[in-house]
Amino acid sequence: MSWRTIVITKRAKLDLQLGFMVVRGEHTTKVALNEIAVVLIESTAVSLTTSLLAELTKRKVKVIFCDEKRNPSSELVSYYGSHDTSNKIRKQIAWRQNTKEAVWTEIVSEKIRKQKEF
Repeated sequence: MSWRTIVITKRAKLDLQLGFMVVRGEHTTKVALNEIAVVLIESTAVSLTTSLLAELTKRKVKVIFCDEKRNPSSELVSYYGSHDTSNKIRKQIAWRQNTKEAVWTEIVSEKIRKQKEF
């Protein structure tokens, strides 16, 4: 079950090794691919291997890329979506307005908190 959100904020090299995403930067860290739900790449000084990207896509892991100002600019999307993606979108559209506002507030608060760190 995937549950982790991995945020890459500094220069690093990401690659695939025996079912793990290996992050080589100041320190080397391995994360099991089956635990990853989202990879957020905030730094433009990150390099990734094609084998890692292919495996993340195969496992339906969302990869979000940010620009030099750390604003999300694109994401990696698989051609073959999750079997329940349409259902998830319909449910989100049907959320009550206060739920949508709460989610948006949380997103904006987190963005402000992240910018304050730098």
